[in-house]
Amino acid sequence: MNISYLRLLEIGGVFFMLSGVALGIVGAEVLNIPFARMDLVSFAVGFCGFLLLVLRSSYEKNKTREQQIEEKDERVVFINQNSKSKAFDLLITILPLALLTLVMFGYMNKVSFFSLIGLYFISIVYYYYSIWKNKKIM
Repeated sequence: MNISYLRLLEIGGVFFMLSGVALGIVGAEVLNIPFARMDLVSFAVGFCGFLLLVLRSSYEKNKTREQQIEEKDERVVFINQNSKSKAFDLLITILPLALLTLVMFGYMNKVSFFSLIGLYFISIVYYYYSIWKNKKIM
């Protein structure tokens, strides 16, 4: 794992945690954004920072030489790529069904529905872009 990426996760986590504390002290009303639950905004921002710090700590900086070699082994890389591919296929199949179910039962509003659909299409476009780029290289 690249050290600058780990540093970015650490800085982002600390920033979000401090922002959550600041919003808890000052109040989320200073943002002038009409959140549904203003009392939970500071907790949500702080929790995002906490999750970034947990993600950062899950990567070990000081790995032994054997661990670094094993991490770059072609079999391990293939297993990770295959797992990611299967998880993407599952997500691409299940997400529209989950969105449709939430809309049918009335648990989703228009803004969140179209935001999630937009993210879904962005991931599909990026998938096809990656295929096109990889075919061009070969």
